[in-house]
Amino acid sequence: MRVLVVAENVGERLRAVSALQLHADAEVTESDSGEHARQELLRERDAYDVVVIDGDLQPRGGFAILYDLRQQAALEGFAPLPSLVMTSRKQDAWLADWAGANATMLKPVDPFELSSKVRELVGQEPPPYGGSGGTARQVAAALAESPPAG
Repeated sequence: MRVLVVAENVGERLRAVSALQLHADAEVTESDSGEHARQELLRERDAYDVVVIDGDLQPRGGFAILYDLRQQAALEGFAPLPSLVMTSRKQDAWLADWAGANATMLKPVDPFELSSKVRELVGQEPPPYGGSGGTARQVAAALAESPPAG
C-alpha cells in the first residue's frame, strides 16, 4: 500500500508516517506542503493508494486541497483517491464531508486507529491486534482465564 502523508507540523507528520510504516506495512511518502502534494497527486495520481492530509495546512487548509483534488477528478472522469483528514476539532468533520474525505481522525492520531482506518480505505483487512487498546483487552482476558498461581 502506498500512502502520501501531508502535514506541515513535523510531529503530526512523523506520528502518521511511523504508524503507517510500523502497523500497516505501508510505503509512505511525506510532504510538508499542501500545494506541493496537490500538484504531485494531479501529476502522479496512480502513484498512491490513499492520502492522509492535515486539515490545518497553511495558507490553504487540507480541506481545500482535498476539495480541489475531488473536483479535478470529477472533471477528468477518474475516481478520486481515498482520503483521511486529520482534524484539530471534532466540529471540523463537516468540512471533511464538504471536501469529500472518506474518513476523519482527531489529532493527535492514535497509531493503531490510523493504520487500521487507512487499511480499511484501501480494502485491506484490519490487523489481528484490533484497534486502540486491543492488546490490553487480550492480555486482560488471558489473565482472567488463567488459574490463580499458588
